[in-house]
Formats: sequence, C-alpha cells, structure tokens
Amino acid sequence: MIGDVLALLRNIDPVGEGVKLAEQGRRTVEALIVALENVGATMDNLNQAASRVNRLLDDVEDPIRRIAGMADQAGSLINFLPSLAGKAVANLAPKPAAPSQPTAPSQPNSTTSESPAR
Repeated sequence: MIGDVLALLRNIDPVGEGVKLAEQGRRTVEALIVALENVGATMDNLNQAASRVNRLLDDVEDPIRRIAGMADQAGSLINFLPSLAGKAVANLAPKPAAPSQPTAPSQPNSTTSESPAR
C-alpha cells in the first residue's frame, strides 16, 4: 500500500503540472482580455449610435413640433368651417321680399307754397 502511494507520487511531476496550470491561467487571462476588448468596442459602437440618434432627433424634433402646431391649427380650422359654411349659405339664400308700403303723396310745404287766403 505504501508502495502504491509512492508509485503514484513518482508519476506526479510538480514542475510539469505547474507549467500546465500557468499555461491555462495565461489562456484564461488572454480570453478575458479579448472579452473586455469586445465589450469596449461594443460600448464605443453603442455610444456612436446614441450620438447619431441624438443628432437625428435634434434635426427632426423642431420640424415635428412645427407640424404638430400646424395640425392643431388645421383641426381648429376644420371645426370652424361648418359654421362658416352655414353663414355663407345663409348669405347666398334669397331674402324674402319686404312687404311694400304705399308711399304717401308728397304734400306741399305750407311755408313755401301758397299763402292762406284772408
């Protein structure tokens, strides 16, 4: 039994195992560095995209606000048009004729016409 344990210990190469462990650690660190570089590149791309979206919004926001204001004005106009059309139709409709009143014959003015008889 002790012979078996000593045989197993003779098969273990501490230097070789240390080298394997160091190599695996180096590969892990390199993979971690590559992953962090990828994350950094992704963040740069996201930052550029956000900057482009912000510029686009700056360019588009003011015209959209103007169009929205025009749409509000157009809605007010559309609401006003029926009453305006009703007034226009009322003005175009023929007016009923006013009843004719006979005119009184003109009477001569007493101060300028004939003088009264005495």
